[in-house]
Amino acid sequence: MLGPLFTVCGLLTVGAQTTIFNVPTAETQPRGSWGIEADLITKPVPYRKGGFQSYGYRVVYGLGNRTEAGSNFYLTNDGVKSTAQAEFSLKQKFYQSEKRGIAAAGGTVIFVPLRARNGDRAAGLVYANASKSIKPMKGLTVTGGVYHVFRGNRNYGTKTGAIVGVVQPITRKFSFVAVWYSGRNRLGYASAALNFAITKRQYLMAGYSFGNSGRGNNAFAAYYGFMF
Repeated sequence: MLGPLFTVCGLLTVGAQTTIFNVPTAETQPRGSWGIEADLITKPVPYRKGGFQSYGYRVVYGLGNRTEAGSNFYLTNDGVKSTAQAEFSLKQKFYQSEKRGIAAAGGTVIFVPLRARNGDRAAGLVYANASKSIKPMKGLTVTGGVYHVFRGNRNYGTKTGAIVGVVQPITRKFSFVAVWYSGRNRLGYASAALNFAITKRQYLMAGYSFGNSGRGNNAFAAYYGFMF
């Protein structure tokens, strides 16, 4: 089942991107600024067919010119039980060349189950990635990297894999987004979405995710966020 563990703290904003849908970018939140996001993740089918709803928020703060910290919280209900999870993240951008359109970063996310009714255990994720922006293609940005998960359940699945993200601006306000986590685990999804820039500081993004394994393993997600 697609759950909140597949998200990584951050925002997709009109300016810097700190996630692409649910994949971390090589950008960080501007120093001294906040990003807040309200999230809905759901499989819109009856509970008996695997339906669920997950509600949560994301908060990220720019600690410095190249450092950000964030926290997330999610509550998920599948009609039988509810589970809750808190997430804490830190990202450091260690290279940037605006002239070449290249950036590189690394970070970590700690996942803490608050209602471990499924035998869930705390887990940690570390990742490193790099991005390249291509101005002649309307600012197309491609991001790629690797991740590794520590601890987690015994049956967690793949713990090392690749992360890929693409953002293609369509118009001044609309962008197409595609991302992928490799692996057969709670991160392993391919997603496609549209991002709408409501204002320079607000956005609305909606898309669908499909699991790398498991029949009917898919869900819809919608995010609304703003910066200040």
